[in-house]
Amino acid sequence: MPSILIILFIASIFVPVEFHQMVGSLRIEPYRIVLALSLMYSLLNFRKVLEQADLIDILLFGLLLLTFASFLYNHDLQKAFESTGIYAIETLGAFYLARLWIITPKRFYNVNIAFIVILVLLFGFGVYESFNHHRILHEWAKAITGHDSLDYRLYTHYYVRLGILRATNVFAHPILYGTIAALFFPFMMLLTFFTFKKRYLLSDAVLFSTMMLTLSSAPLLSLIFQGLSAIVVKFWHGTQRFWLAFGFIGIAVAMFLQVFSNRGFFGILVSYLTFNPVTGYYRMLQWKYSMQDISDNLLFGIAHHDWSHPAWLTNSIDSFWLLLVLQHGIIAGILLFFASFYAVFYFLNRLYLHHAYTRWMITSWILAFTAMILIGFTVDFYGKLQPMYFFFLGAIGWARYHRDINQKMDKISESYESRSA
Repeated sequence: MPSILIILFIASIFVPVEFHQMVGSLRIEPYRIVLALSLMYSLLNFRKVLEQADLIDILLFGLLLLTFASFLYNHDLQKAFESTGIYAIETLGAFYLARLWIITPKRFYNVNIAFIVILVLLFGFGVYESFNHHRILHEWAKAITGHDSLDYRLYTHYYVRLGILRATNVFAHPILYGTIAALFFPFMMLLTFFTFKKRYLLSDAVLFSTMMLTLSSAPLLSLIFQGLSAIVVKFWHGTQRFWLAFGFIGIAVAMFLQVFSNRGFFGILVSYLTFNPVTGYYRMLQWKYSMQDISDNLLFGIAHHDWSHPAWLTNSIDSFWLLLVLQHGIIAGILLFFASFYAVFYFLNRLYLHHAYTRWMITSWILAFTAMILIGFTVDFYGKLQPMYFFFLGAIGWARYHRDINQKMDKISESYESRSA
């Protein structure tokens, strides 16, 4: 059952957004159906869930309870059950799909390769779309389903940069396409370095070109954060005190700017971490105007109520972390933020314990997931990005069992060496 769900989930991520069905106000897409089945499977195998549970599980269940309390406080019981149910599907459904199936390095490897192969196969459509200004896959999907699901602005000159149409491919927005490509870029790069196979360079080039075709700040920022994370990983052991001191200095500077700057630390962050000054300005305004709502609703947020902003400012919030705190309160944001970085540092501190055959895979996860956490300050993980975030959070659980894995890797290595001799 989990194997089938994994295959269906990977396939569903690449199903165009036009393939959906509205049930009342609820949007049913293939990936949500798969994740609903995954959540049901997790509940039916709750003993297995408990056997693998750690602090991250506790924090995620705390997040879900706070989400329910937020909807109940701001709306009514029916809304609380409906909206929390959808949230549970996209968070716990994705997390436990990965946690319960990706229990070996081989499975982690296969899942990454599956995503990469599909991205490489779709690359030609992205090139055609960008240079011919024709969103061909969405046009085909529209002809089949009759649904016109893309934002109309995606067909305007606002999404043409340097004479190139920002590619969406099968996704609802260039940011989604570019961010998912960036998520698997460290794995492909480290696979190339680890195996020293030149044929993998083509896949590296395709993933990098995919990110460039979106002309979006999100994948480019991911590359920057992945590079910085690689430096931290490289020099982490033996210099932990330096990095911890550096981190505390960074927090102190951020707090100083938040208190004494007229824009605040996060306003400065989002305004400079975008390659389009106009986009950066609007995102800064989102932080500015939403702060009053956050301070007035610190514990439970505003859920699905509208936030306070001028009529001329769009209603969207382009920050995953800001939206989480705004909708469900500061504690909900802290729980998920802590769970995310706890996972990163847990495996970073134990990276040296792993066999070389698996160490590069864990490193690729650290680079990809750390970058995704950080770009969440300037990008909202809407649509398929939110379940991908929680799927990736659960995909590294196998690395906790380094002793058993190392023993297997040693046996495989000894068998290979004996055959070579």
